[in-house]
Amino acid sequence: MPTLATDATKKVLDYIESRPEWSKKILQKLRSIILAADPSITEDWKWGPNYANNGMVCGIAAFQKHIKVTFFNGCDMKDPQGLFNHCVDNEFSRSIKYVDEKEIDEKLLTAYIKESIAVNKKGFKRVVKDKTVEVPEDLLKALAMDEKASTFFTNLSYGYKKEMVELVTTAKQDNTRIARIIKVVDHCKEGKKLNDKYK
Repeated sequence: MPTLATDATKKVLDYIESRPEWSKKILQKLRSIILAADPSITEDWKWGPNYANNGMVCGIAAFQKHIKVTFFNGCDMKDPQGLFNHCVDNEFSRSIKYVDEKEIDEKLLTAYIKESIAVNKKGFKRVVKDKTVEVPEDLLKALAMDEKASTFFTNLSYGYKKEMVELVTTAKQDNTRIARIIKVVDHCKEGKKLNDKYK
């Protein structure tokens, strides 16, 4: 049995309450739907609001212009309604991005949550086949300018390193990419992972 974060529900409620009004409404509705989907779902805190049943089912997260529900075993889900519209090329996870509360179809989302639980019950395992992370040259050069940042990045586990690289490589504009490289380097200088502030 996995250990739940201390005061997980309080952390989740505080997180939701700290968001702007539009964001808060979406998060509240998603949380309500997830918890109602199956009585055995447990609320936890891992990188943010996280919900589990025989393993991680899904998580919700707020961003500047959208809210995301991520199914951690989405690669094994059928997605019959084509709801997955974000992170669709991720090795395991699949996400649904919302920008308005009205976009949420409670019946469909509930069905997806139930399917995710069923996938877990069948014994879904997140096994990474290739743990090589290709670090872009511009990020490598920026990290190399600070020994502490470079050492911290080098010693990161596969998942955290991949997360930082993806933050940089998914930037669509040069200015955004540069800003994200600076952000990664600054985090590494301070010995912090990207989501440490949410813990």
